[in-house]
Amino acid sequence: MRVNPNIFKAYDIRGIYGTELDEDIAYKIGRGFAFYLKTSPIIVGYDTRLSSSALKTALINGLTDQGAQVVDIGLCSTPCFYFTAGNPKFAGGIMVTASHASKEFNGFKPVSKGNTALSREQILELKEIILKNQFTSAIKKGSITNYDPTADYIQIVKNSIKGKFKPLKVVMDAGNGMAGLYIEKIFAETGLDIIPIYTELSGDFPNHETNPKLPENRKKLIEKVISEKADLGFMFDGDADRLGIVDRRGNLFDYSLMLALIAEYRVKNFSRKKVVIEVRTSGIVRDWVEKAGGQVEVSVCWTIPIKLKMQADPEIIFGGETSGHCVFPELQAADDGLFAALTFLQAISAKDELIDEIIENFRKKYYVLDETNFKIENMSKADHILAKIKANCMAQGAEIKEIDGVSAIFPGWWFNLRKSESEPVIRLNLEAGNKKLFEEKSAEMISLINSWIK
Repeated sequence: MRVNPNIFKAYDIRGIYGTELDEDIAYKIGRGFAFYLKTSPIIVGYDTRLSSSALKTALINGLTDQGAQVVDIGLCSTPCFYFTAGNPKFAGGIMVTASHASKEFNGFKPVSKGNTALSREQILELKEIILKNQFTSAIKKGSITNYDPTADYIQIVKNSIKGKFKPLKVVMDAGNGMAGLYIEKIFAETGLDIIPIYTELSGDFPNHETNPKLPENRKKLIEKVISEKADLGFMFDGDADRLGIVDRRGNLFDYSLMLALIAEYRVKNFSRKKVVIEVRTSGIVRDWVEKAGGQVEVSVCWTIPIKLKMQADPEIIFGGETSGHCVFPELQAADDGLFAALTFLQAISAKDELIDEIIENFRKKYYVLDETNFKIENMSKADHILAKIKANCMAQGAEIKEIDGVSAIFPGWWFNLRKSESEPVIRLNLEAGNKKLFEEKSAEMISLINSWIK
């Protein structure tokens, strides 16, 4: 199969198995990555997708044919892989996974030494090496050794427990993905009443797809939460690096509120006091972190920029983004849904308020618009729209920030408008301090953007 350049995304490699990815492509990626790193050993892990084992074998063949020493860590979650990749004895690694994508997809997440994600520019460099077959023949074929990091990973996660938990009943939906390997081992001695579902590994994902953000994927979790009269329901994506939460009524727990609880807890219980969030995150995170004596830094959207900030600043104790990725320094700046779940439950247990009260108080003060997308046929027009929105808001006296797109901060409300990295859309996030202002400004901004797109 010829290498399709479109499989190279901003920070990883991903495509449909059989039409965009196959074993031949995996082999070439292995050779290209070994040539790019020029050092080893290189670790390789893989998830439960039906094509992952075959792709892993081909990838390892490519790595070793290029002379790399390979450490096969076997079937694992992406967080376990990242944690292992951070070990200084390894030069880098590749995880075979397509994360939360539907079952026909697969992909590769490459990292260099210290679990450092490849930047956009580095992905482009790797892309050129692979597309142009720039790798030269190795003098000697590399070797393969096996290593199981599971016990070390589980122990690091369990070491994060600082106190006792409230007597909570929690349904945990692994979605037949990688979280199923770890749930019972991590939560066994917490005293929590854990009800695990769909923990059997199956790359066919027979019960539902594993993207927690899609409502149809949460239906069975919600049914179980309600039938068991549970306090909470947790859902993990396919490679276990994301967490979604529903409350006892089955309503989605706001991601920014989840981040605020974890961030506040981390700042209060650790000497490090910095937290990293995205431009689209609700103001509740900043409010709670600063009240707890911490500082907030704002990043462009997506997990990789948050990780890179954490790796560059030893004072950062937590990073979070609003699709459920939570990044922890203990795991070598890995995003981990299970570590996030354990920390969230500690944070809830440390609060005097009931979960319902926490949610109600959030909804009274923070009125958040669900991210709203506007399709644009010609993305070159997006820059013009962002320039117009900036000029318009500056004329009204707004504070302008251009970390990712345009953020405009007014008394009592703010919004961010930015270009998508993956689709021909611009994305609007908006928040206000009361319902009247929220409804007024949401309607105003949506109408204004629609008029400029035409």
